[in-house]
Amino acid sequence: MDSVFSYKPDGVRDFLPELASVKREVEEILYGVFKQWGFEEVITPTFEYLETFLMGYNFNSAEKIFKFLDRKGRVLALRPDMTTPIARVVANYYKKINTPLRLCYFSNVFRFEESRGGRQFESYQAGAELIGVSGLEWDAEMISLAVESLKRLGIKDFKVSVGHTGFLKGVLDRLKDEKIKDQIHECFLNKDFVELKKILDSSVLNEDIKKLVMNLTRSSGNLDNLEAYEGFDEYKIIAEAAAQLKEIKQLLTIYGVEEYTAFDPSLIRALDYYTGIIFEIYSPVIGFPLCGGGRYDNLIEKFNGSYPATGFAFNIEGILEILGGQKVISSKSERFYLICYDDVSREEAIKKAVKLRQNGYMTEMFKSKNVQSGIEYGKEKGFNKVIIFNNINEEVINLNKG
Repeated sequence: MDSVFSYKPDGVRDFLPELASVKREVEEILYGVFKQWGFEEVITPTFEYLETFLMGYNFNSAEKIFKFLDRKGRVLALRPDMTTPIARVVANYYKKINTPLRLCYFSNVFRFEESRGGRQFESYQAGAELIGVSGLEWDAEMISLAVESLKRLGIKDFKVSVGHTGFLKGVLDRLKDEKIKDQIHECFLNKDFVELKKILDSSVLNEDIKKLVMNLTRSSGNLDNLEAYEGFDEYKIIAEAAAQLKEIKQLLTIYGVEEYTAFDPSLIRALDYYTGIIFEIYSPVIGFPLCGGGRYDNLIEKFNGSYPATGFAFNIEGILEILGGQKVISSKSERFYLICYDDVSREEAIKKAVKLRQNGYMTEMFKSKNVQSGIEYGKEKGFNKVIIFNNINEEVINLNKG
């Protein structure tokens, strides 16, 4: 009888060599783009004190954190995201910096997630954080960096949904009923506008509030509808959010990424630390956001720092799923030389492999007396060329040409 311990737990996955190779290639391409834009990599611990992560999480979000005790009884947690640890790092190590500070990361994160849309308890992120500067030009830079990163990966079919925390905040701040506020927030988070209308219809909220809330759900992709919000003097937060979306549209046009963007006043993010422009990137291939981010000007302050910031994180598994569907990047493209040898030609084969590797070529050894088996193995693994050593004679077979 098989033991349960012969299998992996729910919510985690194995990356076999071919997929792991593509994952590595994706991360290297993203790192190249981040570096080109001036970002430097930072690595933080896999677990920290639970209180560190609670700086950026509300109660409901905190329920998704993996927690455990150390030997002294202190509550630790596996990191559920990377933005909060980076906020701690900046507050601890960058008390005096010449801003902007550009940091990037490649990390696994852990969250209890509902098993839907391909999400796992353990997932992988690649992200970038721009620290120490406020202003919409920096938000536009980060959105443009995210777009450029996907284009470098060969991904073209995606849409960036841009919103602002001020729209919903401007409404909820005027409500006193905490239950209704939570219900409305949850509906916006889940994009469940049918349920939202039911809640509003059965509530005692005044009609102006109800109309404004529903208008937020009807303005997706259309900045012209934002003009209505600018007329509400009592909703200054909403008016400012509308003005900022209009300005960032102009900046994104300058960056040349306007074709990828749409504007959605109903957009909100699950984490509480966002304070301004927010965005998510969607692809028709997957059922969850490929990327998400935005401005979080108050998070570092919670760690006794004083820097505004903006950033984003890619879902690496989402990228892999898209690339698998479109077959844009293949791990087999890296494979170059397969050296097929027998006992007689072992020394010559090893020397050849050493030379090729020193020259930067990906090279693998394959021991067999059967030449055809070496060729078949090379084709199966996606090698470009097979070098056959027959006794001490060397023959090169180009598999790309059949």
